[in-house]
Amino acid sequence: MRRNYRPTPVGYALLFVFLLLGLYILSPTQRASSGLRSTWGGIGSSSTSITDGVVGDTGGLAGLDELDTEDNGEGEEGKKIAVEPNETEETDNPQLPALPAAYASVFPSLSLPSSLLTAELYPLAQRLSKFLSRPILSHETAAQANYEGCPREVSDKLVNPDQYNGDGQFWREQVTEEEIVTRRGDIVRWLAERVEKGEAVLGKEGATGSGRGIVLTGGNQDTTLRTITAIKHLRRLNVDLPIEVFHYSDELHDEGQRREIESLGAQLREAKGLNKVEGVWKNWQIKGLALVQSSFREILYLDSDNVPLRSPAHLFDAPLYTSNGRAAFWPDLSKDHPDNAIWRIVGETCSLDDWTFESGQIVIDKAGNNGLNLAALVIASGMMEDREFWFHMCGGDKDTFRWAFRALDIEFAVSPRWMSALGIKNAYENGRFCGHSVLQYDLITPEGFTRPPPLFVHSNLLKHLGSGGLGKGSLFTHIRRMSNDYSHNPSLNYAHSWVYTGSGRGMCLDLDWHDNVPENIRSEEWVETIQVGQEDGGVFEGFEDSWFEEGGRIGGW
Repeated sequence: MRRNYRPTPVGYALLFVFLLLGLYILSPTQRASSGLRSTWGGIGSSSTSITDGVVGDTGGLAGLDELDTEDNGEGEEGKKIAVEPNETEETDNPQLPALPAAYASVFPSLSLPSSLLTAELYPLAQRLSKFLSRPILSHETAAQANYEGCPREVSDKLVNPDQYNGDGQFWREQVTEEEIVTRRGDIVRWLAERVEKGEAVLGKEGATGSGRGIVLTGGNQDTTLRTITAIKHLRRLNVDLPIEVFHYSDELHDEGQRREIESLGAQLREAKGLNKVEGVWKNWQIKGLALVQSSFREILYLDSDNVPLRSPAHLFDAPLYTSNGRAAFWPDLSKDHPDNAIWRIVGETCSLDDWTFESGQIVIDKAGNNGLNLAALVIASGMMEDREFWFHMCGGDKDTFRWAFRALDIEFAVSPRWMSALGIKNAYENGRFCGHSVLQYDLITPEGFTRPPPLFVHSNLLKHLGSGGLGKGSLFTHIRRMSNDYSHNPSLNYAHSWVYTGSGRGMCLDLDWHDNVPENIRSEEWVETIQVGQEDGGVFEGFEDSWFEEGGRIGGW
């Protein structure tokens, strides 16, 4: 006799459980994310090595297209890494490719840390993935392309000679392919560790700062006095933006100085998670962390020895700033040499298009570039903290910002005019020009001007200047500059700005043509030295008197 079986309620429950289990096992997200790391023990050690078979006979790595389909050691070609959505959001973001096999010693699963693989952080993860896929080259392999991009006959004269003589051997011999893998891994690690501590790496209004303000750093005796002068000068210019002054934990304990700073409407902020490095010339590394930790979303950063000629508040609305990632920087006096290992670390070929940065003034919105500006600041801060390595390439803190932005491939603006030298005619050397300050220019051309006028007087050599015979009325007297000083003018590749020891004055900045400048350039452009009163618009009127009245001084550290 035929019998019909009807499943019991328990049977239905078992069928449902097995169905869910099967779907879970077959889920691509489960397969892809099961091997992701959440901790970083040991990453960044100098013993990192590149996987055999990836480095070619010439010492270089395969290109991005080849590496995307490279066997990653797990037998899966072209493996994709899933991005986990947050619990409250959905995502249509495409999966990221597996990292090149060269990173197996840093990222064993050949994927970014799981803390970065969220829907919210997808734009950052995507850029980091592309960054890690850039070529990894030895100095010898990259040399020809770098020398073609930056010919030695020009670049040898544009590089900071002290940097080249002091760090050139390090660039060529110490920054190997293995070291590049390690240092790129460090950049990812700094971001991942911050996320794992519950801290933001993408800027947004409120969460990582609100409103606009000015940030300065100072703390030892001389920088504190210069900071007070800078704040007084800003207030004299009717700048009513809030101000934060960052310092190390062992600085600014003088109650009188603290009260004076606070009476000027500035807030004192101790930099968290960072200590001074003993025995170094200057502890520049506080700058990056100050920008990250500031309560402001949009920041005008100023060095303590940098004072504006008029209110700089308009910079936050300058089209050059607002239309270029909401980050603006100013050019320095040199360009990077083709031997500089930073080109290989960041995965670019040397170019003479850009000057190094002079970071005495920065305008930045942490939420700019869709929040990625904050990630760039975190990277720059990491470079500054690991100064023993990165300062070999970056000349101090200044170019960490530039290369952090280049690593993420995000936009930034550069002031349209190249720096000039501001100083005196040295009576001890028959009136030879002795520059003690860098003169930086506006991002805009105000009404009544034909080009951006001077805006910032960054007196970075004034602290080293011999003061004999100098005082009010004789300190900021002359400007030396190129007649066509727009930053991207290729003729400036034949300009030479350098520091020399002036008789009775110490460190002086000067500017002139190189010896091999083409005659057609020399006939159309020239080096000019003018009195400050000849500058358009009378922008220096009253500046020197005010500076001395506010406590400005010559010498000191």
